[in-house]
Amino acid sequence: MVDASAELAEVQQELQAVKKALRTNDGYLGMRGETLQQYFLQLNEKENLVLSRQVQQLSLAAGAPGGFGVNSGPAAPPPAGPPKQFNKEDLAAVLQHMCEYEALPGESVKAVRALSSLAYANAAGVGANDQVLRQLLRLLSLHPEDENVQIVVMRALCNMAYDSAVAVQKLASHEALSALLAAASRVPDPSSKAKPGEACVKAGEALARIVAAEVDDQGRPLTTPTSQCSNLAKVFESALLGDASWHTAVLRLVSLLVQNEVIELRFIAERFVSHTTVASAEAAQGWLAFAKTCANADTCTELAPALVEAGALRAAVQLLQRFSAEAAVALTGVEAMSALVGSRTTGLQAFVDAGGVQRIEDGMGRHIDHELLQTKSIRALASGVLWPDDVQRKAGYSAKCSVALTKEAMVRHWSGEELQIAGLEALSRYIERANLRADVAEGGGEGLVKAVMTRHQGVTKLQRFGRLVLDGLGVDKAWKPLAAGLTNGTNGVGK
Repeated sequence: MVDASAELAEVQQELQAVKKALRTNDGYLGMRGETLQQYFLQLNEKENLVLSRQVQQLSLAAGAPGGFGVNSGPAAPPPAGPPKQFNKEDLAAVLQHMCEYEALPGESVKAVRALSSLAYANAAGVGANDQVLRQLLRLLSLHPEDENVQIVVMRALCNMAYDSAVAVQKLASHEALSALLAAASRVPDPSSKAKPGEACVKAGEALARIVAAEVDDQGRPLTTPTSQCSNLAKVFESALLGDASWHTAVLRLVSLLVQNEVIELRFIAERFVSHTTVASAEAAQGWLAFAKTCANADTCTELAPALVEAGALRAAVQLLQRFSAEAAVALTGVEAMSALVGSRTTGLQAFVDAGGVQRIEDGMGRHIDHELLQTKSIRALASGVLWPDDVQRKAGYSAKCSVALTKEAMVRHWSGEELQIAGLEALSRYIERANLRADVAEGGGEGLVKAVMTRHQGVTKLQRFGRLVLDGLGVDKAWKPLAAGLTNGTNGVGK
């Protein structure tokens, strides 16, 4: 580093001498006029190369590079003495200051502000330098709680995204998208002196420009739904590994793009559904959770039908098959499928065609000890008795099988209040709608219902559904649960 610094000082000293010679029209080393001008330009290029080499050495000294070459090590200590002045109109000088003073938030803000101005004037030129993006992402990770750093970095990224080539080739990386999504979902600190929410706004603008780079001026897609170059698909892929706030940020983004007629719903749905080749259960759960979020969106109510038309339910079923051993995937899958179906006939038809019933039954059988999954699956299967007969046959739906699965879950999760409410409501529906009185009563069904009502005497909703089941079974209306702690010789079940 010492040798590089000495070389840089020597080049910069010579540059000053050449500048003076050009201004005064004096010669320099025997060169004048155009020849001297060419030499000056060569010296400029040399200065940029030396600066670039210094920047790379500073970055490597800070820590080992991670994905996209982003250094994950601690901040490099700043040079001794007061912070140096730097040429804010020279990219190499700005980048050098960003790296040398990365440990100091105030100096980082100064340098990134200058970079943002350069990017505003020449997004393509700034964005073409890979080290710029690496250092911006590094500053975000070094100063996650500094609002000013977050704001100026998002401004710079937003300005860089003005160039479609930079948006597609640089900013659509997983690392950059993850940083933008984190900022877009960030809750502003009300105690901060910085403009509250500006980082979130700028991150959203940058994401919008990245996605918009995938369509032409008429809103026509420049990529196919299955293209690996799809920026929107990359946004989805990055969001899947984030938390629910990332999903909300993406939903907000696509809703605004649709409202502003930048892209069409079909465009969004196709790219989301076409990229379900996830490699992990975590990503599968993220995909299903995001599908649920989209289906329940009040800001874009037409998104759910578009997803269904694009094959979201079949994609959900395929994920449940691939990760059938994962209870968390099974649970999120039931929630996602229920949200996508909603009250829409097209949703139900797609669910039936995809074999959704079998996936719910399989999940209940595999994960019998997962109380919440059992609860939601009981409710989902109970809705099947309301389907037309031809739909039930096509779906392979068996109300008798659903009764058995419901009773098994009720026995298994004796103390689960919500599960027992769902179970009793389902059993009352099977009796009323499918005339399955005998199936509900089979194997001690009446005793099961009485025992549940005795165990949960203070739960009004449970008692109401329990009474409906007993009435359907023809039990004496005078029967009431015994007081807690009392029995009549039938394991606490009154007659």
